[in-house]
Amino acid sequence: MSLRIDRSEIGSPVQRHRTLAVNDLHLIEGTMDTLGDPHNYLNQDGMDFLMLNDTHVTPWAFTSLPQSRPSKIVLQRESVQFLLFKGEEAQSQFREAPRTSTLILNLPLAVIRGNAPFLSEARLNNFLDFWKGLFFPVTNAQIHYLATSSAQLPAQVPLLYVNRHSVQSYLQA
Repeated sequence: MSLRIDRSEIGSPVQRHRTLAVNDLHLIEGTMDTLGDPHNYLNQDGMDFLMLNDTHVTPWAFTSLPQSRPSKIVLQRESVQFLLFKGEEAQSQFREAPRTSTLILNLPLAVIRGNAPFLSEARLNNFLDFWKGLFFPVTNAQIHYLATSSAQLPAQVPLLYVNRHSVQSYLQA
């Protein structure tokens, strides 16, 4: 007796999400393919680079650099200050931590106010020590940019991810 598997009934673990990523040089809008849940994918061990497809790249305030539309761009994951998934599907897969605190986070290109996860016994002075991934979520985020751009930038988003190494300082709001 043989077992036949109809492959058309098995969904692909690859998901495609509209993404906005910000680094020191530019902001990049495009689609990111994730293997499974995008929120877990960002903090996957051993991944040094993120690839975005069908991109629109806008430089920060460097007026002599043009906007461009490369079909693919590979970003060093460590250099991304923050990113967000623009689609409803990614938002619906997110599960907020049971305990959060409203913080003001100072990054090189933005000041972000929103709710950050406080896991386990975390307190203000050590909440990032309890978060093991590179990117931590911030919900109900307000973004105040410290540089100008010719791109239309979101000022408030329900969820974004901040690179813990980009945080220069933070305080409770």
